Amino acid sequence: MAPDWTIRAMRSEDVVAVSAIERDSFSDPWPDSAFQELLTVANRVTLVAIDPEDRLAGYLCAQSVADEIQIQNLAVATGLRRRGCADRLLGSIEAEGMKCGAAYAILDVRETNVAALTLYLGMGYRVIGRRRGYYRKPPGDALVLSKSLTRSGVDQARMEMSNGMVS
Repeated sequence: MAPDWTIRAMRSEDVVAVSAIERDSFSDPWPDSAFQELLTVANRVTLVAIDPEDRLAGYLCAQSVADEIQIQNLAVATGLRRRGCADRLLGSIEAEGMKCGAAYAILDVRETNVAALTLYLGMGYRVIGRRRGYYRKPPGDALVLSKSLTRSGVDQARMEMSNGMVS
């Protein structure tokens, strides 16, 4: 059974735990100061997931720009992955984006990150482009994924799936 995640805004006291997950998750991690700075920027949304034992399990950083919510960073602690934490964080940011009038959620993902791609595609994101040489350590391309947050976009995606247009 999946834990009952509590999703809330990131706080200054969360930065140490968030940074530890970041360093464990990425080969080119953001510095601690980047997370602290995000807490002071008006168009940024930073969320954390807390497990039933009051442990910080994951985080998501996003930015609201025009009609998009741009997901910039998402990670879950190694021992707590594949339990629905990332799904809850994504669902929360999508809901927040809709409240702010965003029509789309957009993100970049390393093309070789099969676990993340499986998550995103399973949640209705679609590949819309590629950024060659986007990642530095190790070098690699990013796939650009997008998801419609409007009712008509959700209905269109469902219709395409039911017609066999999306695999």
